[in-house]
Amino acid sequence: MRVLIALLNGIDRLNKNLGQAFAYLLIPMGALTIGDVLMRYVFDRPTLWAYESALFSFGGYIVLTGAYTLFYKAHVNVDIIYGSKSPRVKAILDVCTASLFFLFMWFMLDQALSMTILSWEAHETTNTMWHPPVYPLKTALPVACILMMLQGGAKLVRDLHLAITGKELPHE
Repeated sequence: MRVLIALLNGIDRLNKNLGQAFAYLLIPMGALTIGDVLMRYVFDRPTLWAYESALFSFGGYIVLTGAYTLFYKAHVNVDIIYGSKSPRVKAILDVCTASLFFLFMWFMLDQALSMTILSWEAHETTNTMWHPPVYPLKTALPVACILMMLQGGAKLVRDLHLAITGKELPHE
């Protein structure tokens, strides 16, 4: 049981630390946006690259913080059904819907991996004047799917334990 708890806590720690690190992507995104606004409206010298760079930062931020959000149980639930239930009933509901989560994430991983491989093979760029490469950003998609599946697996194990025993596994 100790090994299992250590593994679950390791997954939690990984996604928590990565989520906090990815949050720093908001800093360059904000700086790029402010800089582009200043260049465009104050100096009348718009940039070709700042908007796309900010967009890429935000795209990476959004997909790579999904597992962090799952760790903190911050994804949307149907509170009309879920909100008033006990932790054990919530765990049972989560176990029942876990197959949908994993099916969706497996499909997303399959599609994202195919898309990423094609993007790397073609050295895909955007169709703008700047032509930045897209494949590094597309690589974030399968990575995000794997992180989500790891965190979802940790959640499923904890939910199963709670549903069966009525007791929560220790959390960090």
